[in-house]
Amino acid sequence: MPRSAVLEVENTITDELVEEVAMVLKALSTPLRLRMVCELCTQPRTVSELIEIVGVRQTLVSQQLATLRELGIIDKRRDGTKMIYRIADENAIKIVSSLCDIYKK
Repeated sequence: MPRSAVLEVENTITDELVEEVAMVLKALSTPLRLRMVCELCTQPRTVSELIEIVGVRQTLVSQQLATLRELGIIDKRRDGTKMIYRIADENAIKIVSSLCDIYKK
């Protein structure tokens, strides 16, 4: 990293910013949650759709969705009898997109 970039980061980082970034990284810290966030970045989805995509039990998907909601990454809305989940923090989309760009092979 160029020295000027290091100085820029050092001059702009605050404890509050560190906490916020750590919270988002915590939300993305498991493969299942990361996969679910990636899917929700493309479009809102129901629990049933997420279950089919990620291939795990409903209880596990629901637990992970609850964690993501608690961390402010996603939110939900009711559509009749279905709950539709979507990204609530647009920065999550930017982070996931950046990570995918960095790690694509």
